[in-house]
Amino acid sequence: MRLKILIIGPALSMGGMERASVNLANSLADEGYAVTYLAIFSKPHFFKLHASIAIFEPEGFNVKKLDLMRTCLWIRKSVKEINPETTLVFNKFYAALTLLGLVGTGRKVFISERSSPFYQWKRKINLINKFAFTINPPTGVMAQTTIAAEYQRKYYGKNVFVKVIPNALRKVALYPELKRENTILAVGRFGDRLKGFDQLIVAFSKVQNKDWKLVFAGGDEDGDDLKALARNLGVFERIVFLGKVTEIDKIYATAGIFVIPSRSEGFPNALCEAMAAGVPCVSFNFTAGPADIITDNFDGIIAENGNADALAQAIDSLISDPERRDTIGKNAMAIVERLAPKKISSEVIDLIFNKK
Repeated sequence: MRLKILIIGPALSMGGMERASVNLANSLADEGYAVTYLAIFSKPHFFKLHASIAIFEPEGFNVKKLDLMRTCLWIRKSVKEINPETTLVFNKFYAALTLLGLVGTGRKVFISERSSPFYQWKRKINLINKFAFTINPPTGVMAQTTIAAEYQRKYYGKNVFVKVIPNALRKVALYPELKRENTILAVGRFGDRLKGFDQLIVAFSKVQNKDWKLVFAGGDEDGDDLKALARNLGVFERIVFLGKVTEIDKIYATAGIFVIPSRSEGFPNALCEAMAAGVPCVSFNFTAGPADIITDNFDGIIAENGNADALAQAIDSLISDPERRDTIGKNAMAIVERLAPKKISSEVIDLIFNKK
């Protein structure tokens, strides 16, 4: 009989956590486990689950607003019906709701922590989290980075096992027929201040070589402030705003340099994808991720966090040395093996069944 695993994620709609939860569910199904996916919200599907995976979604609630009590009761009822050997929940708050719903059942529940360790939860949510983990602690926790694991060990206490397991890397398509251009690429949502795109525009204005362009790929919502900043700094004409893109791998294939200027991340998936595509990458040393992913000056460059001058200097150092760009880009592609889905799913299995 196949072992049953329940994955609880936010939804099957577009989003980083959604993608990570679906990727893991599919990988575990490919390994032969009986996987069920329970979505907290009922939203239109963007990601596709393996045909063998059963899907549980709320009916008549949690469309836009989360119904806390109904969600807890629904999770309890669903887990009883599914009867999994173990449950893995993506996100601290959804895990809190799961553990509240399963009080007194003795069910094994593991948490995949997704946020930066310094993310500030709203007071109400923080109180719910702490109450849930006090009366029904999780069995174990997956942290995406070393610094996140250190924080989670303090947060959950010595009786909760914490293991560092990064995100699995999706297959990034390569396009060797496409030539790299004199472009500096950044990927992400404009509306999220934590992405640090304002810091990148400031750094771009300080780059010595004025022949290169800065390209933003991602939603153009709330981008007026960034465009105004670019105009004020005199670099607007050298910036390309692509908006939403459907073939991001082709954008990676033509990028000359990739930069991630974030103030904070749970795990920088776009950085890993760019490295897999062979793009030489520059990153601020933000919390959390770059220090775990990049070996400085070997497969990427890490700049002092928040220092626009240091970021500009790192970019200039790559622009002025094509051979170094090529070497760093080739070295970066080893991340494909480090974050291979089969390898990551094996580490997850070791945690949720063997606690090691």
